[in-house]
Amino acid sequence: STSCEIRIDNNLSEISRVADMVDDFAARHQFPDEVIFALNVSLDEIVNNIISYGYEDAGHHEIVVRVALGRGNVEAIVEDDGKPFDPLAAPAPDLTSKEREPGGVGLHFVRNLMDEMTYTRSDGINRLRLTKRLAR
Repeated sequence: STSCEIRIDNNLSEISRVADMVDDFAARHQFPDEVIFALNVSLDEIVNNIISYGYEDAGHHEIVVRVALGRGNVEAIVEDDGKPFDPLAAPAPDLTSKEREPGGVGLHFVRNLMDEMTYTRSDGINRLRLTKRLAR
């Protein structure tokens, strides 16, 4: 199939399940190594941020990660019901500073790895869409 989806709990131990799904999907569709790397690093960073900073309560939340093959690209979509957070609006990190802002450096890195990122929020759900071209 041309897409896959996983629902994980807001627990850092679940992140490896996302990587496993990406690796399986990438192997089936023979993605180039740099695409696999970009997807895994980006999803790791984004899901990490959601779990670490996204919730005001200690309750159970579900994060959905979907990866789909498009025409000449691969798209990853991450959905969560955490507080509103637009990673595209996050300022570029001050790399000279010793203090690490939540998501600062990582998101900057993700923006460089991906070809396109869009963020929307509707009905209490953050939806981040990441696109990576497959052009060889």
